[in-house]
Amino acid sequence: MAVVIPAIPPVWKPVERDYPISPRENLMRALNHEKPFWMPVLYDSSQAVNSKFCCEKAPNFRSDKYDWFGTRYVYEAHQSSCTPEPVLFDEISEWREKVVWPDLEAIDWSEELDGFVRDENKALYMRFSNGPFERLHMSEGFEQALIDLISEPEECREFFERVVDYKIELFNRLRDWFEFDFIISADDWGTARAPFFSTELFERTLLEPHRRFVQAVHSRGTKYIAHCCGKMEAFVPYLADEIQADGLEIQTINDIGTILSRYGDRLTIEYKADPNLMFSDEAGADELRKHGRSIVDAYGAASQKGSGVIMNLQSGFERSYYTIEEELYSYSLKKYHGLQ
Repeated sequence: MAVVIPAIPPVWKPVERDYPISPRENLMRALNHEKPFWMPVLYDSSQAVNSKFCCEKAPNFRSDKYDWFGTRYVYEAHQSSCTPEPVLFDEISEWREKVVWPDLEAIDWSEELDGFVRDENKALYMRFSNGPFERLHMSEGFEQALIDLISEPEECREFFERVVDYKIELFNRLRDWFEFDFIISADDWGTARAPFFSTELFERTLLEPHRRFVQAVHSRGTKYIAHCCGKMEAFVPYLADEIQADGLEIQTINDIGTILSRYGDRLTIEYKADPNLMFSDEAGADELRKHGRSIVDAYGAASQKGSGVIMNLQSGFERSYYTIEEELYSYSLKKYHGLQ
C-alpha cells in the first residue's frame, strides 16, 4: 500500500508525565551537547513564539499573500501550500535599488507580549524563515540566482550581508522581549542528490554572513539550530567549525551516523522516524516499538558522543505517534541513565 504523507502533517498533543527533569532542561542539555536524561522530542519540548508583526514569509499558507519585502506567495491547492513569485528584481545588480527593507524601528515590539503566556517547562524558540540564499532566489528566480552566484559572487555576498544585517536587527528586537532558548534559522542549500553550489562558492558568498548571524545570536545567550534541506553534508564541517551552529535540522538523506561520529560533540542533530512507518495505517505496535529502539541504539547518547540525536516526531496517526513516543522515552531513559 502506498504511504501518503501530507504537506502539513497533524500535530499531536505532547504527553504529560512525571519527568526526572523538565522537557526544557532535558532539551537544553542536548543543545549543550551533554547527555540528556532521555532522547528529546524537539517540538514537544518547546514553546513557539508566533510573532504578531514579523512577516518574513506568507502570513498563512492557505491563500495568496505578500510578505513584508513585497514577495507574493501563490497558493497551490495540489501541495496545500504557497509558492513565492520571484519578481522583485531580474538580476543581482538591481538589488540595491529594488529591495525595500522592512522598517523594524517603526514597530512597537513590546506589543508582542500582549496575551503571551510563558510555559517554563518548555524551551522557548522562534523560527526565522527565508535565509540569505532563499531570499535571493525568492527575489529573482532560482535559475538566475544560481547564475548570479557563479558570475557575480561578490555582488551576491554583499546582498547576503545586507540580508543578515536585517536578520540580526530582527532577532535583537524580538530577543529584547522574549528570552529565546534557541532559534531555528532556515536556508536550504541542496537538492535530494547534491548541493546547489560548490563549497568554494559557499566560502566566497554565504559562509561569513551565516557566521556573523550565529555570533549575534550567541551574544544574546541563545542557541542556534540551522535548518537546511537537501543533501548538504558537504557544508557540515563549516557549520561545526566556522559558523559554530549548535544544532542541525536536516534530512535523513544525509549520513547521520557519520556526521554524529565526527561532530556529535559540537552539533546536535535532529532526526525523523521512518515516514513509511509513521504514515502507514498498517504499522503495528511491535514494529513501531522496534523502530524506536533502533533509533536509540544507533543514534542515542549511549552510543554516540555528545547528546545523540533529538527527534522531530511526526505521524499521520495518533496511535502510531504515542506508541513510538513512549518507546523512545522509556527505552532511552533506561539506556542513558538506567532509569525506568
